[in-house]
Amino acid sequence: MAVYRLLVSLCLITTMLTVTSLVLPGFADNHEELPANEETDTSEDDDDLSGFYDADDDADFGEEGGFGEIEVNLDDIDLSDSEPSAVTFGGFVKGEVDYSHAYDDPDYSKIRSTLNLNLDWRIATDWRAKVNWNGFYDYSYRHRGRDEFTDETLETYESESELRETFVDGGLTNWFRIKLGRQIIALGQSEASQITDVANPRDLRELGMVDLEDSRVPVTATKLSFLFGSLELNAVAIHEIRGNKMPSEGSEFDVLQSYRSPQIIIEDEETPESIGENTEYLFRLFKTFNGGDFGLMWADVYDDYSYLAFHELVTTGSDNFQLTLVPRFKRIKTYGFSANMVSGSWLFKTEVARRLGVAIVRSDIETQVGTLLATTATYDEDSEVIKTWREKNTHSGMFGVEYSGIQDTTISLEAVGERIEEYEEEENLSSKETSAQMVLVITYTALNETFDAQLFWIHLSDNNGDVYRVNLEYDIVDALAVSGGFINYEASDEDATVYNYRNNDRVFVSLKYSF
Repeated sequence: MAVYRLLVSLCLITTMLTVTSLVLPGFADNHEELPANEETDTSEDDDDLSGFYDADDDADFGEEGGFGEIEVNLDDIDLSDSEPSAVTFGGFVKGEVDYSHAYDDPDYSKIRSTLNLNLDWRIATDWRAKVNWNGFYDYSYRHRGRDEFTDETLETYESESELRETFVDGGLTNWFRIKLGRQIIALGQSEASQITDVANPRDLRELGMVDLEDSRVPVTATKLSFLFGSLELNAVAIHEIRGNKMPSEGSEFDVLQSYRSPQIIIEDEETPESIGENTEYLFRLFKTFNGGDFGLMWADVYDDYSYLAFHELVTTGSDNFQLTLVPRFKRIKTYGFSANMVSGSWLFKTEVARRLGVAIVRSDIETQVGTLLATTATYDEDSEVIKTWREKNTHSGMFGVEYSGIQDTTISLEAVGERIEEYEEEENLSSKETSAQMVLVITYTALNETFDAQLFWIHLSDNNGDVYRVNLEYDIVDALAVSGGFINYEASDEDATVYNYRNNDRVFVSLKYSF
């Protein structure tokens, strides 16, 4: 089934490319492309190399592979307006519609309007300030009836207003920079996994729907950068403690739904206060060289994934109980290494990390409750009668390869694995000793870079499921883009990670205007 879905996806992309190339060749020749505003600004921190050298390109530069002579008359050039504006205002408006066709009663799962406003202020030659706000409202919950959803779902998905990247950035000397405020601190090389990229939590409310670069949640931090030629040292203090944005209770992607029952109550998560003693710290040494780069990092931060902590147990006889759990965040330390290297049309990349003190949830919580049902008593978290998690160290790694030797096409493949140290079967951990996943991304660009097609495929090992997403996007005019596609969740094993989401398949379309 997995191979079948992949072939269908590739066929759909090929069909769309063929139709588009036949219908729109004349329009494409006259189409001008202007850079579009982005939802997040990661340009300063993104370590990935933007492109690769292709020997075939020499054919466009002349017989000897060099540029031809170009005559320029400086008197014809007006330099009076060459300085950029001190203040730049922009943003975008976006409309999205998702249709969940695999529901028992198919309906719209998203009818969302988004407004993004961005202000950039060039304070001085080497100083800038930025303010970015993003808000949305999803009409689909009124369309389907708000009474059909939990308060948590409405609070999480119906509307949002958030101040995103808001910072001041500048150089005090030619070797020392400082960045203060809410920001994105992108680390590592992986397209989909969070191995060394531990500074920013993720928006995980819709599984597989959001790319990594758009899923990072900004945090208030102080970032100091020391520059010594091709060597850079970053020291970061993160003052705002935020966890991953997770699916809410009652939502279609609720990751805790297998734990919930009339006898098990899961309270709202407890995020550590953003106070001085909870400040997170991160250091990175980064080196660029001809054809690649590498980085070493160390972090003392809170795990962005919460664990279920025991809060209270009330037993009312041999058959009845009420267990209360609360999601909390544990402080962990991470040591990591990342690198990439370019060779012709190939990019090779890797990441490895060791995490100390990770909380792994146990799978025998209800079994432990069973041993206490013979009594009639109340136990609170201080009694620790229920062990809900174990502290473990983990190893994780990624190896990836990216190929851009096919015209207008980029193929990226990543293999990611994780292993729990000192794993013992009798500890009844909910996670296996080893786990793995593969991520395939195929991107095709055509029509003077106004049309993009992408296949995104996540395969989870041990029959834990697959996620397929196809995106097609076309720039109608300079600032107006239309996109659409579909996402499928495949799982046949009832214990699979994706099994509970197997009926969440969607088709989606959006229209975005940037200004």
